[in-house]
Amino acid sequence: MPVLDDGSLVDGEGRIIFVSLERFQERVCKGSVCFLCAKESTCITKEHVIPDWILRRFQLYAKAMRLPNGTLLRYRNYVVPCCESCNGLLSRELETPISQAFAQGFEGVKQFLENGGGPKLFFWLALVFIKIHYKDKSLLLNRDRRSGTGSIADEYGYDWGDLHHTYCLARAPYSGASVQPEALGSLAVFSMTPPKFEREAFDVGDLTFAHTFGIRIDNVAVISVFGDGGAVLSKLNQLILQRLEGNLSFPQFRELLAHFACCHFHLKNPPDFSTVLDPLSPGQTEIICSKRDPMPEFHEAEEGVLGQILEHVLYEATKDSVNIPNFREKLSKGELSFLFAEDGSFINKTEDRNA
Repeated sequence: MPVLDDGSLVDGEGRIIFVSLERFQERVCKGSVCFLCAKESTCITKEHVIPDWILRRFQLYAKAMRLPNGTLLRYRNYVVPCCESCNGLLSRELETPISQAFAQGFEGVKQFLENGGGPKLFFWLALVFIKIHYKDKSLLLNRDRRSGTGSIADEYGYDWGDLHHTYCLARAPYSGASVQPEALGSLAVFSMTPPKFEREAFDVGDLTFAHTFGIRIDNVAVISVFGDGGAVLSKLNQLILQRLEGNLSFPQFRELLAHFACCHFHLKNPPDFSTVLDPLSPGQTEIICSKRDPMPEFHEAEEGVLGQILEHVLYEATKDSVNIPNFREKLSKGELSFLFAEDGSFINKTEDRNA
């Protein structure tokens, strides 16, 4: 199998079935090639970071999202370069089946997973996560070019080496790579309260440092963790998830996102990932997970970490709808929960918690 100078692998049809870390950092992340096939193309189109079907469903084109630097960018302009062929492939392989599943609500997504759609949903989540960070590479931290600042990605110190595995997962529908189940990570799907009771029928949250991503679409919420080998889901099943009884509210979804991120942050022995030639399928690759120990281990909870994450994901989103004295301080200290009451029981409400 041909190997490029940067270590990438090419199949007999000329497709780059494995993008090396060097090519990912030096060409893909710098925007000199199509972000998916990693090749130069004269037929570049615009791929929306937030999928087009979501923008249509919630009429978001003219609305704006808040970037990590606090500035706003309209969803219609929140795009990345993608060649025409890859754009079509993403539509066929991911966007169409995923959108059809979400169109049927929680039961539709549940059925999709029961029919073996778990890997495809995970690839889709990895794709949106990677596009968000890839886009940050082209956006200046300070839009005034005279300031001399670099991109959001550069100034915030994105580690493209850490993101490389998630990128390989995101392009699996293109590369055709088989993926070991453990190489996917943690994935959890939750039922939300009906949108009429909520301020938000659509929500996205990503925590770069913890490789954690969450998205809410009407009455379905999905949280994924990349690079943990499933350890976070296993741990939180014991601590939190089995105690959930009923639909989640908006702040409960955000709080769960913080718990997933905090748990991943404390993972002591994360597995290693690599792409190898598939011994059972000549000319194809396999993404594998190599665990350092038989069982995952976690550091003792570092004081203040959960509180900092809770403040980050919850304060701005809920400060105008709660009546809690010293709200921000309690969040930052991890003293407040929208999920559980003081006796540990699940708070089953359709409205935000009020003191």
